[in-house]
Amino acid sequence: MAVPAVTRDSQSSFSAFDIRRRAWPLDHVHAHLPLEAAAQIGRAVGPPGERIAWLDTETTGLAGGTGTYVFLVGIGEIDGGEFVVTHYFLRDLGGEAAMLRAVAGSLREYDALVTFNGTRFDLPLLQTRFLLSRLPYDFEAHPHLDLMTLARRLWYRRLGGYSLALLEQMVLKVDRFTDVAGWMIPSLYVQYLRTGDLDVVEPVFAHNASDLLSLLSLHGLAGEMLTAPQQIRVAVDWSGLGFLLDARGECAAAAACYRTALLDEREPAARRRIVTALARHYRRSGQIGELLDLWDAELGMRRLPRGLVLERLAMIWEWELRDPSRALLYTEQALAQLNGGAEAHRLRLRHRRDRLLRKRGA
Repeated sequence: MAVPAVTRDSQSSFSAFDIRRRAWPLDHVHAHLPLEAAAQIGRAVGPPGERIAWLDTETTGLAGGTGTYVFLVGIGEIDGGEFVVTHYFLRDLGGEAAMLRAVAGSLREYDALVTFNGTRFDLPLLQTRFLLSRLPYDFEAHPHLDLMTLARRLWYRRLGGYSLALLEQMVLKVDRFTDVAGWMIPSLYVQYLRTGDLDVVEPVFAHNASDLLSLLSLHGLAGEMLTAPQQIRVAVDWSGLGFLLDARGECAAAAACYRTALLDEREPAARRRIVTALARHYRRSGQIGELLDLWDAELGMRRLPRGLVLERLAMIWEWELRDPSRALLYTEQALAQLNGGAEAHRLRLRHRRDRLLRKRGA
């Protein structure tokens, strides 16, 4: 997909680096939302701060390390009625310090940063380049939202990955028919350094701008999913969304996501995590009938270890429903499910059985 038409385009050249600016109207729709709406809704998931910058870099290598240069820094911001992307492009490796000073001056104007994989790649690599250029800059001073952490929860199990390219294709529905592949970018820059032909790297500017537009759109989508999960219109891992909502203290919305996830979750370990989380919600909210129904349903479905489910039912009948006889029945059945090993589990169940026998006889 070509980068959409811009409302303005400007360039400033210095001795060894260029600064280019491109701007799009805020009513431009990239993926599923207008840019302005994406920026506003995205605030629901952070980061805190009035002025936010969306940041993405292009480098001479994908592995990072001291031998990897950042030759293009893209910074997106909402400025007036536009989404403005500023590109800092290193024309000559000898001008790295000068370019980084300009980048630092720009970044100090923002309260917070949004990236995709910035925690592990962009920010550590930029920090390394600043240190090697003997320039003081502390990226930890910026509140930072790395959307990859949300993407992992929301889409990894559903899509089998969570790269920005995959999310563009499967979630944002953005097609880049004429885009340069990310793995080619380092070699294009090397070719530019060898020939001095700027046309070679023009596709890289378009690629980075598209990344930033998608980063903003993904930010808005994440905010939309966490504030209005009942209106979701894209593929999602419902359990992952539930865990994110739980972490935000939105327990009722999280429980609804867990119930949806359980409708087709067949992997035992994942199902156990979801059932446990939903059971925790029911217990904390005093929904004992729903708690009992949940574990009764799991007993009938036989997707979780039978002994585990029986023990959970024993706990409910002992502590929530105060019926030691029923609790003892489930405890005895749980003990019968044990086949060797798990001695600590056996001892725990025997301890429960002994306690219940005393309660029943009291």
